[in-house]
Order: sequence, then structure tokens, then C-alpha cells
Amino acid sequence: MKRPEIESELLALRQRKMAQSAFAHFRGSGEAFYGRWLAPLLAIEAPAVWLNGDLHLENFGTYRGDNRLTYFDIGDFDDACRGPASIDLLRFLVGVQLAAPEMGVTSAAARDLSRHALGRYRAALVDGKARWLERRTADGAIGDLLRELESRSQADLLDKRTVLKNGKRRLRFDTGKAIKLARAEVASVSAAIDRFARTRAHPEFFRVLDVAQRVAGLGALGRKRYVALIAGNGGRNGQALIDLKSQPGSLLAPLLAAAGWPQPAFASEAARVVAVEYRLQAAAPAFLTELRIGRDSYTFRELQPDQDKLEARHLAGDPDRRHAAIGAMAELIAWAQLRSGGWQEGAGIDRLMEWGRRRDWPGPLLKLAGDSAKAARSAWRKVAETPGRKAAG
Repeated sequence: MKRPEIESELLALRQRKMAQSAFAHFRGSGEAFYGRWLAPLLAIEAPAVWLNGDLHLENFGTYRGDNRLTYFDIGDFDDACRGPASIDLLRFLVGVQLAAPEMGVTSAAARDLSRHALGRYRAALVDGKARWLERRTADGAIGDLLRELESRSQADLLDKRTVLKNGKRRLRFDTGKAIKLARAEVASVSAAIDRFARTRAHPEFFRVLDVAQRVAGLGALGRKRYVALIAGNGGRNGQALIDLKSQPGSLLAPLLAAAGWPQPAFASEAARVVAVEYRLQAAAPAFLTELRIGRDSYTFRELQPDQDKLEARHLAGDPDRRHAAIGAMAELIAWAQLRSGGWQEGAGIDRLMEWGRRRDWPGPLLKLAGDSAKAARSAWRKVAETPGRKAAG
């Protein structure tokens, strides 16, 4: 399929997904969110930190680190930049309130959850110690997810994403996860991975067997994003899958720069994503690096059988499990900010601890979160009620 056809198909899918719920619409409309709420948010004094930039509750998930242990942590750093600590916190709190239907709770209960999250965030910040969540330190819904992932294997992942044709493994195109590309585009991606492989100790590991457009997420739908099947360790189930995601730039960074929060320079947009992810997560994901394909920069990482996210619907049911999971996510925000404290003009740990103790900002931030959630629901209803669309939920 030609690139314009792929982009049209993906953008149509993005619009359909955004129409499904207020939370989905919120996830896909970050630019509108910051356009309206950044100015009042900047009026709340907060220390400079390194931000994820799009921190809603479905941007948390599991991954295998370069130490081969599986963690639950913040993910998706496409919009990462430097700015006030309140930004990631506000977007997370608004997302919690908008995800009330997915979690099976009332709007009032979701507001209580956001207050609970803010309390756990502040306590973790005041503690001043950057901790982490993996199988031995996680419980509740997050612990269950991590333990369930232990039963998954590379063979299981390959069976879901690939097929055997004449004894050779190739990518599947019948699952909605991949779109077939024109030969020239496959050749361009393969050549870039081959150049990268020559710099590695075991270049044969990265020998490309197949390439497709990857279909994943919501906000990035419409961008170039590839899944590559590579030789890996060889054998019938030794192949590996690579995710290559184009990085056109953070939507938040230029807005902050215009508001008086200058941003440091990086060698490329992908280098920015890799550097911030490396600093904020407890352990770097396997193979995380940057790659050039033509003039564009891409993040390069391994797709793993133990990679998954904790969706809002997974938190329906037991209120104690839900509170524990939301609280743990809030702590992860604080730990990421502490972990990157002092880097590239980010506030140091003492400053972050002091801000966590202060009582003058939590009330205004919660008020802003409630106002933003109300506006986001209204914006979604306008989309959902458009003729020809039907919202789910």
C-alpha cells in the first residue's frame, strides 16, 4: 500500500477511536488540551522537572529492561520536555477523572481517586527516594499483571504477530496490527536497520526478514511507525520484533518555550525521547536507541512478550485494587521526577521535596483538573454527536 493511503487509513482509525469515549478523545487531543490549560497551569508555581509530556493512566505499562527484568513504569515519551512538575501531574489527574466510565465508577468517585493520587504523589516526593515497581515490589492489579506476563514467551508473541510461509516466518496482516508496505519503503527501512547492525557486536542478529507499518496506540496514528521482523537468535522461535517510531517533535516543548521555559537542544527528536526515557525510567528498555531513516529520526526498541499496559477497564471492580493501582502510578510520577532531579537544569531533590510539602498548590491544581475534565467531556460530546459517528459508552 502506498504511504498516502496508509496515512489516510490510520487517521480515519484515529478519529474513530477518539470518538469512542471522553477519555479516548482526551488521549488523542493533547495539543488542544495544552492550548487551553497551559497558561492557567503555569500560574501555579512549580519546580522544573523532566516531563513525559502526555502522562495519562494508559501511558503506564510493563517492559523488559536492559537488565532483562520486567518493570511497570511510565512509557511513551514522544512529547518529553523540560517544564514545571505540575504539568504531568495535571494531565494524569484529568485522565483519571475522564476514565471513570472505563473504570466503572461515578464522576464523584473518580474525583476522589484523583485526590488520592495527588496525596500519594506528594508523599513519594517528600520521601525523596526514587523507587521502582517490578514483580517482587508490586501488588494488586499491577502485581497481577506482572506475574501473568511471566507465562508469556517469545514463541507466543511470534505466533500472534507472524505466520510461517514455506518454512519462513513473515509478519501477519490479518490482525489489525500491521499494514503491508510498498517495496521501496520496505527496502528503505531494511537498509537503515542494516546500517545500524554493522555497528553492533552481532550484526546477524538484526538481519531483516520482513517490515510493515505498525498500527498501535492512538495519538501517534498517522505517523510512520514500523514493525520489523529480524533474525534474532535464529531457529524457529528465535526471531525478534523491533518497533521503529518516527519522532517529529514534542507538541508541548514549543508551547513551553514560548511561555518562557527554554528547552535544551538534542541531536535529533529521537535522541531527545531516548535521553529522557533513559533518565526517567527505573531501567532502560531493551535495545532502546535512535535510528535515522532518510531525514527522519526514529526511536528503536524491541517488542517483547512481556510488554503490556494496564488499561483503565482493568481497574473496574474492587475499589481497593483500583486505589492501589492509581496511587502506585502517582508514585511513579514522583519517582521519575526524583530520578532525573538535577539533570539538564531540572530541580534537585531538595527542591522537589520542599515543593511536595507545600500546601498552597494542591487545591488549585485539583480545581484546574476538575474544570479541565468537565471541558474535555463537553468537547468529546460534540464529536460523538456529529452525524455519522456513534460513541461507545
